[in-house]
Amino acid sequence: MKITLDAAAEKMISKVMAGRPGMLRLVYDTENCGCGMSGVPTLHLVSKPGAYDIPIENSPYPFWIDQMQAVFFENELSLQGEENTRTFRLDGPSQFYTSNIFLIDRREA
Repeated sequence: MKITLDAAAEKMISKVMAGRPGMLRLVYDTENCGCGMSGVPTLHLVSKPGAYDIPIENSPYPFWIDQMQAVFFENELSLQGEENTRTFRLDGPSQFYTSNIFLIDRREA
C-alpha cells in the first residue's frame, strides 16, 4: 500500500506534529456508523502503531493502517491538504473516499 501527499498536506501535517515525534494512522472509523462495514476514513497522529498495524509506504512521514482495515482502501492513495479548512481529502485511482478529514492528535503526552 502507498499514500502520496501533496505539498499542502505535508505542510499541514508538519504543523500539527510541531517537531514532536509521532506517526500517522489511516483509520476506517466505524464508531456510531451502524455496522462494521459502514465507516469513514479518519487520520490519527499517534505515538506508536497499533498491535495489528502494517506500514503504508510514504515519504516523509510514517503511515500505518490496521491490516484488517486495509481492505477498505485501494493500494494507491493520495492525500490532499485543504489549508483554508485545515482538512484533508483522500482519493484513490478509481474513487474519491472523502473530504473534510481532520487530523486528530492522539499522541501520548
